[in-house]
Amino acid sequence: MKNNYLKQHKLTGILVSGFPRISETFILNELLQLQYQGARFEIFALKPGQKNVHADFQKLYAPLHYLPNRVTISVILQGLLAAFNLGLSRRKKFLRVLGQIWIGGKKERDYTRWQSTWRWLWLCDKLAESGITHLHAHFAHDPASMAHWASQLLDIPFSFTGHAKDIYCYPQELLQQKIHAAQFVVTCTHHNVGNLQDVSQNGTPIHCLYHGIDFDKFRPGNAPKADPPMLISVGRLIEKKGFEYLIEACKFLKNNGLDFSCEIVGDGPLREKLAAQISDAGLRDTVFLRGQLTHSELVPLYQRAAMFVSANFITESGDRDGIPNVIIEAMAMELPVVSTTISGIPEAVANGETGLLVSEKNSEELAAAIEQLLVDATDRMQMGKAARRRAMALFSLQNNVQKLKELLVA
Repeated sequence: MKNNYLKQHKLTGILVSGFPRISETFILNELLQLQYQGARFEIFALKPGQKNVHADFQKLYAPLHYLPNRVTISVILQGLLAAFNLGLSRRKKFLRVLGQIWIGGKKERDYTRWQSTWRWLWLCDKLAESGITHLHAHFAHDPASMAHWASQLLDIPFSFTGHAKDIYCYPQELLQQKIHAAQFVVTCTHHNVGNLQDVSQNGTPIHCLYHGIDFDKFRPGNAPKADPPMLISVGRLIEKKGFEYLIEACKFLKNNGLDFSCEIVGDGPLREKLAAQISDAGLRDTVFLRGQLTHSELVPLYQRAAMFVSANFITESGDRDGIPNVIIEAMAMELPVVSTTISGIPEAVANGETGLLVSEKNSEELAAAIEQLLVDATDRMQMGKAARRRAMALFSLQNNVQKLKELLVA
């Protein structure tokens, strides 16, 4: 009984990058569900987050610490004290991590080795003070690096969740080192599991835990559907999301005489380029860039939409999505999904049952799939209902987070 109590009340340190972020709502959802299930944790963010975030952030009451962005006198003094208190009795471990930061080519992407050293010591001091017994990082790059360094000095286990770019665009040798050192690794698709196993080549457990969503929040309502039918696509305006191919597909559809509108929700560095493409294609009265929206603003758009379209592709650098969370949201809203066959998307979208899948970077195929659903309202409705059933079966937030909690307290 006592051992079970201790397991249930272990204190975990969760390391994240910028927090909170609208584009990384899956992390907030996971933390809120861990909190609801009684897990004890503190959050350590490497960077400040966004101000305009989902209202659910206010429900998170776990302690949230931000690592110092600037190396001030007080940060140095705190780091020196940590080096004395922790490093003196662990000299070999202390020097090993310093060597990894300064000699081994490891550092945070946006920080110098000097900054990373003091941020690492600051974190170790906070972790030791809090009594953290396990570290779990979201993303295999900087958060996992910091967790790995801290775990070595403090002699506590760490694990991490790998997602997409942090797996495929990160030096594979460094990724392998982290997998070997981790107690376990989590990722969000079976496709990713296979890749990580190929990189690892050892026995570190690698688990597939899908990102879950709140099906009470994302549920079809009674709002009338838009007339003409509305396509919706959601995501950051960056290369791998494939919005340029969606806009090209919309041009094909217009040229074929189809009546529809297309709402693109999100913001990012490609906004001006996409706006120019829309204008040049003569689609300013058909395709609209709506900017970034919170969940409460997005749900009414989902409710009026006829289908969800996501034209994701693999970039030349290897960057790609796993399963975009917006696809799961759309499925929960009873929307059929038109997307591509890359990465983990076929794990979510059953081709011909809950949506249609096409080749990446192929606007004509994308347009043909959209047209197939535009002209058949009955097919759209049947696929949409099947999509929600599939989403509820695979992407339960409660079930997937319960499995993570069991791993964290094992």
